[in-house]
Amino acid sequence: MEDAVDYYNAISGSYEKLYRDEQIRKIKFVLKHLDIDKIETVLDIGAGTGILEEFLKGKKVVAIEPSSLSDEIIRKDLKNVTIIRSRLEEVNLDERFDLVICLTTLQDLNKETRRICLEKAFEYCKEGGTVAISVLKASQIDLSYLKPTAIEDAQNDIIFFFIK
Repeated sequence: MEDAVDYYNAISGSYEKLYRDEQIRKIKFVLKHLDIDKIETVLDIGAGTGILEEFLKGKKVVAIEPSSLSDEIIRKDLKNVTIIRSRLEEVNLDERFDLVICLTTLQDLNKETRRICLEKAFEYCKEGGTVAISVLKASQIDLSYLKPTAIEDAQNDIIFFFIK
């Protein structure tokens, strides 16, 4: 979906009302599969309104969100969160992260941008770190060809975990 940023800009005022509960369920599901105490740094690709960041207090988080949803992260005044308001394909980071997470984002990207997103997710993950990616089941995106260490069924999503 090439105009996903426009869509999220248009619904930014109602995003949390529409999706907050669903996102919280997903985040809790992912986090219970991780040893969160060993994670110090997190890259959140497609951070939305920063719901994940609310669960990661005390962690250093870089949140990439190209839409105006990122304004809500600013309003939440979350500590230790750096916001990059840009499309991932335009971002170049020197830092590597213990956890790279991408929740419910891939289906909003065209195939080429999805490929870039996946490449960068693994590039930005530290050796021994974790990449966690959720995709909507309805999108029929299958990442099993990337040989995940675990695949979990989470209601409307499939969550792929990779250890780098």
